[in-house]
Amino acid sequence: MSQKSRNPLAQALGTVLQGLRDKMGGISSTEIADKLGLAASHYRMIEAGSAIIQPSRAVKIVQTFDTIEFIPLCQVLVAIQILDSNRQHISDMRTTAELICEANPALVRVLKKMEKLWAIIENAEPSDVAKTIVSQGLKDELEKFLTTEPVIFTADEIDNFMSPTYERPLAGPLYSKIGNILQGVAPFYLDTVLQLIGNLRDVTPRVTAEELARWEVLHKERFTHVIGIIRTPEIILDVSTFDYSYLWDDHFHKMLIVYRNPPTERERTIKERITDNLRRRFELEHIKYESELSRFDEIVGNKLAIEHGKDNTSLIDDILSYREGNMNNLWAYIMINGYVIPFIDNATVGLNTSDIYGSSLGYDETSEKLVKIRRLYNDLGFKL
Repeated sequence: MSQKSRNPLAQALGTVLQGLRDKMGGISSTEIADKLGLAASHYRMIEAGSAIIQPSRAVKIVQTFDTIEFIPLCQVLVAIQILDSNRQHISDMRTTAELICEANPALVRVLKKMEKLWAIIENAEPSDVAKTIVSQGLKDELEKFLTTEPVIFTADEIDNFMSPTYERPLAGPLYSKIGNILQGVAPFYLDTVLQLIGNLRDVTPRVTAEELARWEVLHKERFTHVIGIIRTPEIILDVSTFDYSYLWDDHFHKMLIVYRNPPTERERTIKERITDNLRRRFELEHIKYESELSRFDEIVGNKLAIEHGKDNTSLIDDILSYREGNMNNLWAYIMINGYVIPFIDNATVGLNTSDIYGSSLGYDETSEKLVKIRRLYNDLGFKL
């Protein structure tokens, strides 16, 4: 194999990192290198594909590039190392890629995109290989794998799972991957992650209103749906504190809210009141919200759904119960990668911020709540 030839998967990873760096507002390669604890020249070689990243850097990478997922990154870094050990001959590297696909099917879509690279790697200039990596879709497929881990539960299924005609059990597809989530990870990391999970298993997170708000801001670009089960509808009327901005994000599909208690004002629906409040807020700052106002009726009409669960109060109470107590709100954030992140809290109108607290549910609790939420939506005939 030619000395100028590079590991194609390492080169593809370099193009992905460079693209993600560009999306971070023009942060320099030197700044990234500093965050990773690398020399600037070495990191530039990584982006060029002429050097590989050691798996020991995985944690720092996910901390630096916050859209990269830890598990798929470990799989890619291990695959790069295995391919690199067979760089002497193209045929050996190609055979190794096929063996990796058999051992770890999650990487099949990524590694299959290298098919047209094998014929040119040995003699082509690295720049030409880089162009082929982009043109053949390897860069996009690898970025998708690293940032939105392959899922069983698709966006279309999420859009339909709560309609009355949907037959597929909810908890199964969302969480069937939990049992084998570490499959394909090198044993060294497997042991580390299992130890971390063991340490966290008996810790119940206590989340304040400020912490939840910070979490929303940090992850809002990764939401596809927000599901809310709330006791009193007035909690969502204050558009200055309740965030509706992600309705206008292209990747966001829908916000779905069911409330238990009848509203204090009966002349208008809760959605009409929210719509009026939100429109008024945008019009007061019409220059800032010009884009949102241009599509206001379309977005609010299609992406915001609110229903009164008046005949389902017992089921709502069951959903809002938490460890022998009662809470007022449950929010479930469905992420791009298919995960569901649930929060349950005691927030209500007039309660001081310092008195608001909540928690994020465990796996078993989440599964139970999601089944009940689906039953509630089916009872309401609430189609998405």
